[in-house]
Amino acid sequence: MPVIPSLARRACGCLLAAAMLATAPPARRPALAQPAPRPAATGEAGLPQVLAAADAARLRRILDLQAGGDIAGAAREAERLADRRLLGHVLADRYLRPGASPGAAALRAWLALYADHPEARPVQALLGSLRPGEAGPSPEGPASPDAAPRDPELERLVRERAREGDAAGGLARIAEARGLTPAQAGRLRAELGLGLFRAGRDAEALRIAAEAARAGEPSGLAAFAAGLAAWGLTQPEAALPYFECAARQEGAPPALRAAAAFWTARAAVRARRPALYVPWMLQAAQAPRSFYGLVARRALGLGAGFAWEEAPADTGPVFAPLAETAGGWRALALLQIGEPARAEAELRQLREQAGRNPALLRAMLALARHARLAGLAAQLAAEAGEAPARDLARYPVPRLQPEGGYRIDPALLYAVALQESHFDAAAVSPAGARGLMQLMPATARFLTQDPGLGGEGARRLHDPALSLELGQRYLHHLARQVGIEGNLVRLLAAYNAGPGNLLKWLPAHGRREDPFLFIEAIPVEETRLYVQRVLAASWIYASRLGLPAPSLEALAAGRVPRFAGPEQVTALLQGRERSLH
Repeated sequence: MPVIPSLARRACGCLLAAAMLATAPPARRPALAQPAPRPAATGEAGLPQVLAAADAARLRRILDLQAGGDIAGAAREAERLADRRLLGHVLADRYLRPGASPGAAALRAWLALYADHPEARPVQALLGSLRPGEAGPSPEGPASPDAAPRDPELERLVRERAREGDAAGGLARIAEARGLTPAQAGRLRAELGLGLFRAGRDAEALRIAAEAARAGEPSGLAAFAAGLAAWGLTQPEAALPYFECAARQEGAPPALRAAAAFWTARAAVRARRPALYVPWMLQAAQAPRSFYGLVARRALGLGAGFAWEEAPADTGPVFAPLAETAGGWRALALLQIGEPARAEAELRQLREQAGRNPALLRAMLALARHARLAGLAAQLAAEAGEAPARDLARYPVPRLQPEGGYRIDPALLYAVALQESHFDAAAVSPAGARGLMQLMPATARFLTQDPGLGGEGARRLHDPALSLELGQRYLHHLARQVGIEGNLVRLLAAYNAGPGNLLKWLPAHGRREDPFLFIEAIPVEETRLYVQRVLAASWIYASRLGLPAPSLEALAAGRVPRFAGPEQVTALLQGRERSLH
């Protein structure tokens, strides 16, 4: 996009305000219901007031006028702004509002001035719908500098052969590939072995993964896959050295080493070498926020060690790095006028820049916590590396109020909402799932028998109370299904992947009664990680909310965790309601 000199920005902004008047339809109340007007902007307590009071009040008035359909009145107010740095947001709100009909010239002018704004993509898409030949490429950030050269087609073919149980075909594909380094070939054989294990072909998986491990596959994946396959064949003595090899592999990712250490401890007990149990379980416990680390700590009787102390209140200077960036200044100004969703969008655009600027990252995390942007705070905390702030911000406790109250374990409800949407009620997945609990409109209609939840009515799924209630209802529905029957591990897999996919997996994995083995055998990585992350988050939320964690107790004892029924939830909540408010 062309760069407009700063002096020209003000002049062009005035032209855009005039263009808005020229293209505005007659003032009218829109047919669709709009949000209720917000209170007059007085600014968030403790935040820098970057706008003069008069401009803050005028900007709030402009947005409220536009929400009410008075575009001409909004444009007249815009002409009186002294500080015009939020004009891009004002105009985007106007152009992207349902029923608006901006001209291509106005959209092109907006993009020339405001391509760094979060609304650039939808404005570009709107221009493309009006003038397909003029839209140009969508604004995109630079390609990832650490993207490694790979052969996605070869990887796809190897995974496909593994799913089909075609070990020979997978090995042939790897052997025929040109230019593979030994490490790449070893990794592909490890993936093939792991895929065969997840397809229920344990003997072939053990043979291929063990060969790759003996050849020195450096990531530890081959040894871990061989250990799982041997365990699936009820050969713990054979599994033990492979798990131990993966746990010792210096090139293995920390999460894999923690998992391998946990499995080494389990295999040691089955192989009648109990002296190895505690040392290896202690190694697994060194990843205290991970699925395996949390189970290991409970099995050893160790405390979780969470830092739930509230951080000291942030003062003005911590926000200074934000005010020095254009997007950060706009975020502060948007919060001042009561526009947290727009402020969050600005902050999300700064995440890449913040990764190279620790002071900016700390300022963003402080602002996200202060403004109660729970999902963003959780994501930023994962990058910040400050233990107390990380625990508080990664596992926030926004007030969740399902219609009709809690009908499942509140810690589980928080964990699912965190994983599904990061508590973003406006979230929409590429597949069309909506709201805090990411429900598809078709699922919501099935649960409620309400056809009004289709089409435009699907917007109702962004109502947090309704989304939480329907999410609870869907979890109860799934828990009663054949193949799940209260099994919490299978229930979470079905919530993520769909009950139909779970039923497809059961013939190969139904015999794996060991809950840990069942989780590792889930053939879809997204679902496998989802189950582990939701369970881990539910235990962390139980700690924060002062609730018991029965599923953690069950897994630490080697039992299948069960979904809590209504009576159990009632007992769970007795005397603990205050911690949820």
